[in-house]
Amino acid sequence: MVPDIDGIAITWQENLAHAKKNLQGKNIDRELIESVRQRENFIYVDENSLEEIVRLNYEGESIRKLTDAEVGSFYQTRLSRIRTMLEENQYIQYTQEEEDHFLQKAKELSEIPFGYAEGWKTLNRDMGIFVPLLFIVISVLLLPLFGTDPKVSMNELYRSSKYGKNPLDTARILTAFIVGIALYALGMILFFAIKMMPFGLDGGTQYIQSNMTTFFSLYNITYLQQYFINVTIGCIALLFVICLLLFITIVMEKIMNSAVVFTFFWITLLLFDQMYLWHVNHYFANFMPLRMTSFSHYYIGNEIYRICGYTLSCMTWSILLSSLLAGILLLSAIGWEKVKRKKGLY
Repeated sequence: MVPDIDGIAITWQENLAHAKKNLQGKNIDRELIESVRQRENFIYVDENSLEEIVRLNYEGESIRKLTDAEVGSFYQTRLSRIRTMLEENQYIQYTQEEEDHFLQKAKELSEIPFGYAEGWKTLNRDMGIFVPLLFIVISVLLLPLFGTDPKVSMNELYRSSKYGKNPLDTARILTAFIVGIALYALGMILFFAIKMMPFGLDGGTQYIQSNMTTFFSLYNITYLQQYFINVTIGCIALLFVICLLLFITIVMEKIMNSAVVFTFFWITLLLFDQMYLWHVNHYFANFMPLRMTSFSHYYIGNEIYRICGYTLSCMTWSILLSSLLAGILLLSAIGWEKVKRKKGLY
């Protein structure tokens, strides 16, 4: 909605309809910038979106104040800004080879399509809020799988069964993964439907650089590709959450004790996220579920890891290491369960 002193000047339907019509088949070029620059007021979402991108590219300069030469050098200015960001990064000293690789990726995008894609922008932006909340809901539902209720103890029944506790443990572990992944898939489908319903599906093939948030991104991918990448990373993070939850509940046994430890884990991640300590993020939080599902930093952070002489992106290394940690937690949980059973510690 666009309000004025008398009430609502433009409804959301009119706003989106204007953007769809005005941006049809458009690219960010001299013609589009000139057409928007000549308008008296920026009212509609397409005008404001272009104004935000121009301000970002020209360090706060309004689109109306650009000279003809500046309008014509839009992409050269973007490339220069990216080069400056790489050279002045206070946390990472890039090698010449790494810097050349990044700049080559930036040069590949010589023209940015600027069609209507408001639904996909909103969808990918809000995933970083929704996915951690979905993890917490799934974790609460999975807590009773291995945690025991002190009022309803079933240990005597385990010991008196014909085959012992092995089949039950295997079934519970499989159930945790099956139910967790099913709930995650259902949650993502509902989230997609709710977010996209008002905006429509237009713009999935637009490059993510047409969004102010990812304008300087070196990932030359579309919004649709970004969504599937986010879903995949979220799934890997979910596997880590499930393995961690299994480990905690098997070690702690009691549901309340497990819930307290798991809550403390999430509070710690939240504190690290709020304080933004780069070294903590780089060596720890990047592989934990909260930071992993803060998806935007993958596309604009240009964070790298140097592993055994290879340069890996933050996205790649986070997926690999988080998967490895999840496997270690799962094996540790299974091993601890066998030790307890062997020594009669139940």
